[in-house]
Amino acid sequence: MEMSTLTTNNSLWKNGSFVRLWCGTLFSAMADGAFFILLNWYIVNAMGSGAILGTTLICLSIPRLLFMLAGGVAADRLNRKWIMFSSLLVRGIILACFSLLMLQGIGAWFPVSLYVMAALFGTVDAFFWPARSSILPSLVSREQLAPANSLMELCHQISLVAGPVITALLIGTVSYPIMFMILACTFFVGTLFVLSLHSHSYTKDTTSESSTESRASSYFKDIVGGIRFTYSIPILALILTTSLFTNMMFSGPVNMIIPIHVNDLGWNGSAFSSLSTSLGVGMIVGGILTGLFKGFRGKFMLLPVILGCMGVGISSYYFIEELSFGLVSHFLIGMALSMTNIPFITYIQSIVPANMLGRVMSLLSLMSVGFGPVSYALCSFLLAKNFATPGLLLFFGGIIFASISLSLFFFRSFRQMEQHPNWKRPMVEEQQLPAALSS
Repeated sequence: MEMSTLTTNNSLWKNGSFVRLWCGTLFSAMADGAFFILLNWYIVNAMGSGAILGTTLICLSIPRLLFMLAGGVAADRLNRKWIMFSSLLVRGIILACFSLLMLQGIGAWFPVSLYVMAALFGTVDAFFWPARSSILPSLVSREQLAPANSLMELCHQISLVAGPVITALLIGTVSYPIMFMILACTFFVGTLFVLSLHSHSYTKDTTSESSTESRASSYFKDIVGGIRFTYSIPILALILTTSLFTNMMFSGPVNMIIPIHVNDLGWNGSAFSSLSTSLGVGMIVGGILTGLFKGFRGKFMLLPVILGCMGVGISSYYFIEELSFGLVSHFLIGMALSMTNIPFITYIQSIVPANMLGRVMSLLSLMSVGFGPVSYALCSFLLAKNFATPGLLLFFGGIIFASISLSLFFFRSFRQMEQHPNWKRPMVEEQQLPAALSS
């Protein structure tokens, strides 16, 4: 089996189309990761406003949420190569224009420009990933699809580490406008790889208008059917609901409050980038450990405990005064993230019928990011009204996160989840594709 996997991976790297797609995805993921960190630090450090940071994150998140399903529809109806190319190109143009605006200085109009830039970036970004995921089967053989997906996941793990490292090298070395222009150029490099992909034929549907309306009606019926199916199964409803609320308590405190707290502690941008790098390394290590423990099969009762420890790690920031302790906390949070994401995703892939899996996974992704904007808005409001300090928000957010996680023990459907007949059957190795439960 190991020799077969090695041979498959070697043949994938000899597939020019796959390599170009992998490189284009890597540049996009690294630029995305670096942009998010740089944007957070710029608003906190240069503009000094937690309220503006919260509003900007809302403007970035809501379009991603609203256009997530639209991106999937576009990937099914249009040429996926050109969707990816357009997304990378437009994101590069947006950052280049924003860089030029920054050169004119920060005026009263600047926050509005920041919100517009974030909203446009989030909208365009929502179309890239569905196209990238759906184009892969047309570039590799059926036997290579599973290892190809695994290698594509490696892009995201690399970006979690490389993105913060790139940001750390840029911060303190060049000005903010130049940093954003460098990220724009990174997106432009990604377009070159995507543009070199072999164009695939696409036959446009020429059916009647009534058929088009019928397909639109069927599309919405499928969405409703997926929701009804998911919430008709108690354990699926429990997993998705838990994901919704834990991500709400994770998004605001970790993505928004930690950079503000880091700035309040007097640490610089390089320290913040180091924390993000530590989170990425922790996720990689957590993924390796999860594989060694076979996805915690037969040990799912450990998952609420691991999630609870993750909440404790978030709360610990209230007491942190040394960067080394922050790095350890971020590393452990990253480990816990992978050690809970992968088992839950594998479980869902195992018990859900193939004809419903896409809709269930789409709903899971929607739940994972759905309350992100609410979390940002709540944290922004509490900071603006001086109801709590960043440290206190991290402390109580972590406690609520841990409480929700540990409450899983009170549900019979969770305690008996490994008794599901589809889960007890031997798993097909090719179906074990890791995915992210949190944003």
